[in-house]
Amino acid sequence: MPNTPREKCLMCEKSFDQVEMRTIGDGLLRVYVAVRLSKRIFAEDYICKRCRLQFFHWLRVMEGDFDQFCSRDKTDNEFLRNNDDIIAMIVDNCEERIMESSVQTDPQTPIISIPVFRCSKSHQSCVVCGIEIISAKVLSSVQRTMIFLKRGVFVSPGSRCCSEHVVKKQLTVESFDKICISKADCWTLDSFGLQVLLKDIRSTLLQQNSFNFDDPTSLNEEAYKTIVGLTKDQFNDLIGTVYAMRNSHTRSIRTAVAIFLAKMHLSLSNRLLAILFHIDNKRNVSHIISQVRIALMKDFVPAHLGLHHIDRVTAINQHQTAIATILHTTKPQQLCVVADSTYLFIQKSSDNKFQRRSYSMHKHRHLVKPMILTTTDGYILCVMGPFLSDYKNNDASIFKHCVYNNEQDILNWLHDDDVLILDRGFRDTVRAMKQFGFQVAMPSFLNGRKQFSLEEANLNRCITKVRWIVESVNAQLKQWKYFSQTIPNSSLCFLSNYIDITCALINAYGSRCVQDIHSGTEMATQMLQKCQTTNPVPLRLLELLETKLQWKKYDAQLLIFPELPEQELRNLCYGTYQIKQAKSYIREHLTQSPLVDNDMEFIIELCAQHNDLVRARFESRHCNNKDHIATVQFKLYTESPISGWYCTCASGWRDVGCCAHVAALLWHLGVRRANINENTHPLSAGHLFASIDDSMQFSEVEESDEDQDDNDNDNHVYSVASNSTNGYYSTTDEEVVD
Repeated sequence: MPNTPREKCLMCEKSFDQVEMRTIGDGLLRVYVAVRLSKRIFAEDYICKRCRLQFFHWLRVMEGDFDQFCSRDKTDNEFLRNNDDIIAMIVDNCEERIMESSVQTDPQTPIISIPVFRCSKSHQSCVVCGIEIISAKVLSSVQRTMIFLKRGVFVSPGSRCCSEHVVKKQLTVESFDKICISKADCWTLDSFGLQVLLKDIRSTLLQQNSFNFDDPTSLNEEAYKTIVGLTKDQFNDLIGTVYAMRNSHTRSIRTAVAIFLAKMHLSLSNRLLAILFHIDNKRNVSHIISQVRIALMKDFVPAHLGLHHIDRVTAINQHQTAIATILHTTKPQQLCVVADSTYLFIQKSSDNKFQRRSYSMHKHRHLVKPMILTTTDGYILCVMGPFLSDYKNNDASIFKHCVYNNEQDILNWLHDDDVLILDRGFRDTVRAMKQFGFQVAMPSFLNGRKQFSLEEANLNRCITKVRWIVESVNAQLKQWKYFSQTIPNSSLCFLSNYIDITCALINAYGSRCVQDIHSGTEMATQMLQKCQTTNPVPLRLLELLETKLQWKKYDAQLLIFPELPEQELRNLCYGTYQIKQAKSYIREHLTQSPLVDNDMEFIIELCAQHNDLVRARFESRHCNNKDHIATVQFKLYTESPISGWYCTCASGWRDVGCCAHVAALLWHLGVRRANINENTHPLSAGHLFASIDDSMQFSEVEESDEDQDDNDNDNHVYSVASNSTNGYYSTTDEEVVD
């Protein structure tokens, strides 16, 4: 078989196959070669691919100064587009040759030698994984400088790496850790080489992103929690579950997921996200968010949300609290599920029909409502919807829709006698749920009465002791600010996916509302015993209060009241919610002392006939013209100093935990010992009135007593009296009113 004829390149004088050679032609390339070689060049002479690349790089450096002399055909343009990395390699080699020539020709140039470790000088294998691959990309000088800065390893010009190690023209974080070190060597630099190194370092610093999630060391734990709502380990674990995404030239997987989480957690605009993450424009950000949404819905959500991802036995054994089991179940393997909807505010739509159907008469805003089902420890079972918010879509109709349509196979997942813990908004669905065989636990209704009976009040407390879980889950969802602010209507078609992804993140990485499901057994047993037995103390106390008793007002500091540890008051309330409300009632009940300026008093009423009774009048937090009288019966110097209590509020009969008004009285007298702490934080809620003006407050206007001329009887002189105690502006100028 005859040998293929080989031609010699005119510039480098190397022999190549004829297919790798090309004639110089009559264009600017002929002039370029003639100048470089300082001899006459003919159009029929051959030049190799490598030398042509040097010529094209020279054209780029000239920035179009010789375009009028240059004539390229289509193959030249295509050749340039497909060989950018090769041009970079040629440039690096040229720089290296220039440095070597400058060192050889100028013996006066100072040279420094730096002992470093280097990679293999082979241009056929990847410096990261060591695999020999022809299609590997040539590392630029900036990339080689970055390797030296991060690893202290010198990479010779022309070295290559696989394309999978490069994202957005930068090596991935994992690539730096895998770089193969060959041996120790000396890196020789002259003044020109030092200039190139400093230039590359400057370029490297300018390319650093504001939020660089590709480098785990660039952001601390607090930064991760603030930006994406997850810890660093949780974020890394989430990245490991995303299999449907690949790195691209515009973003890495880590950056893409970080952009999506920042969108959900901080509710930033796409334009701002593009600036912070160095994305070209907001359209690219929108495309990235869409890619992450699809990937998470495919790889992450099915493993952490939905009735199909967990069975009843696991939900009972791992996510049902002992309190719920004792208070609401009567059979083994009986599941308690808490259901409620939450509000997500949306924009007002230009579509009239959607505008009407999405307007809530209850909230007086446009919103949608997803239905959330949770276990009694706060684990989210599933999310259904979101639904419209008009009068046709109340909580009862939404829940009936989910059950009748067997959403997520709920009828097969739930069994007979499973307990549904609901609020009063589900009243119209109770009969339907019982027909399906479910038990319903729902607070009672007053139905025109002023107070619940003792049995009803106690049962309501047993229900709210468990039902608060779903309210806490709704609060966890709103901590992702995308759902706490007004959602643009352009995102409504993806809102269901956003909710599912966020709830799956809460299940996977969020903290449970109840950390220990086995705790509270003793408390639940006491609550159940009080519900099943009749306590005569509240009834006897009510009969005593209905008699004509004389009450006198005193400052609370004058009363000798038994001391209560804070934990004992929590046991009386069976929780902390009433104590949190009590502090606000106490603050509002404080009045100015008539004896000492700038002193506050807590007014109580003591009974003249019975010295073991004390009461206080608390203003309702819902109505200005309504007071609630909380009465406590106590005994001094006993192990159980609180004998009983009664309040005129709706839950005043309850003895399975006291109401917030009784808790306020017990907290101030027993825990705080009637001491008033005036050194509150400047940002406390008690200082809000001093920061906001009230238009209903006026300075007093007094008529002047100055003598007026008889001829000016129609003119009256008024002055605005100062009101310095309220801090309002007053004037001393007199005003004549005609």
